[in-house]
Amino acid sequence: MLLPTGNYQLGRGAGGVGIQGSLPLSAVLTRKLVTHGNVGTTIIPRARNAAAETATTFGYNLGQSFVWLAHPRFNVLLETVFNRSQQVTAPKTTQWTSGLFLSPGIRWAYNFKNGLQIVPGIAVPFGVGPSSGEKGVFLYLSFEHPYRKLPKK
Repeated sequence: MLLPTGNYQLGRGAGGVGIQGSLPLSAVLTRKLVTHGNVGTTIIPRARNAAAETATTFGYNLGQSFVWLAHPRFNVLLETVFNRSQQVTAPKTTQWTSGLFLSPGIRWAYNFKNGLQIVPGIAVPFGVGPSSGEKGVFLYLSFEHPYRKLPKK
């Protein structure tokens, strides 16, 4: 579920509640190289533009990443993300836009005796093709809890 937490009047968010779904696929290519793919779609029934005009918008995204397991607790990543989505241009009227980003990054892990793993990371996405010239910084923080209790040693 997508919640309208951004400010649609400033072009930060769609201004309406929506739903998003993704289908992931991961594969181990070698002992040191893993790949992750993702296909998703988004629907926002009452998206808004800066003028508060509404329309139903649709979108889809494709993602592919390669993760080099440089060390058991340190990874180097390269992700590619393509998205195509509609923007509200007038009441009940939309226009398609596209985005394509490459995102090199790193992540590392802190492992705890109770099984908890904390994984911070950073990436530097930059636009190519239709997104040429766009750039940013992506900060990542994950708390990975074990699915089951670890046996006592």
